[in-house]
Amino acid sequence: MNEMFTPGAQRAMDRAEVRARQRDAAAVEPRDLLVALVDEPECRAAELVVEFGSTPDDVRQALGAPPVEASLPAAPGENERGYDLVAADRPPVPHSRTLRAVVGEAMVQARAAERSGMVGTEHLLAGLTTEAAAALEPVRSAGLDLERLREYLSRPALVAADPVLPLEDVAPLDLSDSARSVDIGRILDASANRAREGLRVVEDFARFALDDPGLTRRLKETRHRLAETLRGFDPDLLIGSRDTPDDVGAHIMTHSEQIRENPRAVLVANFKRTAEALRSLEEYGKLVNVWLAGRFEVLRYDVYTLEKLVLTAVQSYRALGDARLMVLVGGLPTLGDLTWIVGEALAGGADVIQLREKNLPDRELLTRAREVRILTAQAKARFIVNDRPDLARLAGADGVHLGQDDVTVRDARRITGPHLLIGVSTHERAQVDAAVLAGAGYLGVGPIFPSATKEFSEPELAGLAFARTVAEMTRLPWFAIGGITEENVERVVEAGASRIAVSAAVVRASRPRAATTRLRALLDGREFVDDDTASGE
Repeated sequence: MNEMFTPGAQRAMDRAEVRARQRDAAAVEPRDLLVALVDEPECRAAELVVEFGSTPDDVRQALGAPPVEASLPAAPGENERGYDLVAADRPPVPHSRTLRAVVGEAMVQARAAERSGMVGTEHLLAGLTTEAAAALEPVRSAGLDLERLREYLSRPALVAADPVLPLEDVAPLDLSDSARSVDIGRILDASANRAREGLRVVEDFARFALDDPGLTRRLKETRHRLAETLRGFDPDLLIGSRDTPDDVGAHIMTHSEQIRENPRAVLVANFKRTAEALRSLEEYGKLVNVWLAGRFEVLRYDVYTLEKLVLTAVQSYRALGDARLMVLVGGLPTLGDLTWIVGEALAGGADVIQLREKNLPDRELLTRAREVRILTAQAKARFIVNDRPDLARLAGADGVHLGQDDVTVRDARRITGPHLLIGVSTHERAQVDAAVLAGAGYLGVGPIFPSATKEFSEPELAGLAFARTVAEMTRLPWFAIGGITEENVERVVEAGASRIAVSAAVVRASRPRAATTRLRALLDGREFVDDDTASGE
């Protein structure tokens, strides 16, 4: 049964199929539906047929349909009308293209008539007069005035509605009514407190747990905007209406409120608390000040964005953890060369391997990606595919890295799904802001120095100054990249980077494992001891 149909309309659709079977037709046609509608004289459609000049018997005769008793005999399992509408042991008869158009128009008419959108028999009749006029031509001989019926059914609404009072007749909210004023004031006061409290809880996490200056600043600015908007209310209305001892909800505590499994659960609960409070302020604020209500709506959508930014940062920290060294591999002549380099880098202490291939056919690139995935999984390291979210997903990678000219984070997310990391290359402050707002899981920051594997013009070199800027902007995981070697990595760390991405320093080294180990030791501030040198080789 179609849940969008009234019982009468559903019976008519079922009966139309029975009529089509009676004709041995290949499809249910509009004529079958019209006959089915008049088969039940109590329905609104049948009443309209009579009202506009015809009778059920005349319609059946004009369309060459047998009467109800002849066409729909009683049978075992009959329904309350005395016949089995649709035989269960037969496949359904398909609807013709014209009948599908009729049903579609009926749904449009129903939605236009009332919010529920339930399709009644009158809407099916309206669909017939609009989409199947040619099929109804024979019923003119039965006296049915099709033009007048169509005009009647095409009115803007098929149901009666009370007239809308002019604006001057609508009584404004009278806040001089002390009881009503206090009730609204209590709601606004409680919602304001919930919104402030929720934002403060989230801000404390961004400030002290994430240690993220960018997120802390955004949350603080939002909290201050909330306070500024709340000042638009009469303070006496809020404070004067407060009655905490007699608040019936103050002592109601659910089980879920008493349990927070982890910091993320605290964040989620307080973001939801804040958004719900802002919605309440928005709705009840309309009774006091429509302009203020609009401000609360803007704040609510800002909170939705902040929720995504904070939870993305939490997820990124969890995904990357203490990963500090990313090695970019690619451009190697054979799969064997690639797997050897990856194995050496992992053995030397690489936390993340990024596969960057620009000139391979997709099938070969996917084969290489899957091999690297196996190696990184065995080493419990992360695996990122450069540029290609589709192949990252197929290879089972942990993420994809995007350049400024690649697909957007939003489009990549539609390909990868919600769980893969998405990294974005950034070369200037505006790109960092854009990537964070788009939901990037980590950033590539650079180029810090001229690169041996990728050419950059002088204006494109971001330099150490950019690394310092990003360190002050965000604690979202970011990797300094571009020309980083054993000789300059300490300068990069001094500029604020705690993670680096390298390529030539490992891939072109005579001993990739040792080169990786030395870089990792320099990152960690440890002294490196070359085992081969120590043994006298």
